[in-house]
Amino acid sequence: MNRIDEKFKELKEKGEKALIAYFTAGLPSVNGNIEIIRKSEQSGVDIVEIGVPFSDPIADGPIIQYASNISLEKGTNTDTVFEICRELKDSVDIPYLLMTYYNPVYRYGIEKFSKRCAQTGVSGIIIPDLPFEESKDVREALKKQNVHLINFLTPFTPKKRAKSIIKASTGFIYFITSAGVTGPREKFSEEMWDKLKIVKEISRTPVASGFGISDTAQVKRLREYVDGVIIGSFFVKKIIDGKIEELWKEIREIKKALAREN
Repeated sequence: MNRIDEKFKELKEKGEKALIAYFTAGLPSVNGNIEIIRKSEQSGVDIVEIGVPFSDPIADGPIIQYASNISLEKGTNTDTVFEICRELKDSVDIPYLLMTYYNPVYRYGIEKFSKRCAQTGVSGIIIPDLPFEESKDVREALKKQNVHLINFLTPFTPKKRAKSIIKASTGFIYFITSAGVTGPREKFSEEMWDKLKIVKEISRTPVASGFGISDTAQVKRLREYVDGVIIGSFFVKKIIDGKIEELWKEIREIKKALAREN
């Protein structure tokens, strides 16, 4: 069984929701990145999303764009990311995914990229600029390696298309909470909540929500609608600012907010 599936099954049996944390690969350094991921597991993170730095990250807001630029300047590339994953393979128990864009995967070679994922313990891939309708080749190559390609849904996805995406989804569905790029939001639209509720009711695949989540109040409301929350910019900003000890505190508080009320 894929480690993502195992993790969601484990959490469901415990009545818990997943905390999925995004960290930019190679930030603040390769060794520092590995150590942060290890300590994030100890602090309560259930799944890690590792961002592959890219020069044109169209889905990312200013915080993650800035983090990617720093990492690229340090020389981080796709092979560096796979070496990070290789180090994590035997040193963490939680599943980890790669968040990348289609161009790096295509240039690396879809089959080669998929095999490297399997070799280095990667459980899933997120490619925000790869439309569902054009994902067959990548999906099939990853499936051979028991690696999930994570699908996206938004509050604006047409009903017919949403049903097709839900039916084909494995691992978890990444439900984008708001239009635009990544980055903290103060609130989400009521349309988002309505659509999220419908998706959760009809999906057999776990649903995790991301884009803009940055405080425990949002997390407490979201936990009633989803199987997990994805937090990126809020955590990455702590690393950029050198506030690593605050990062562990925030992770523990958000994980606590995801817990069931007594």
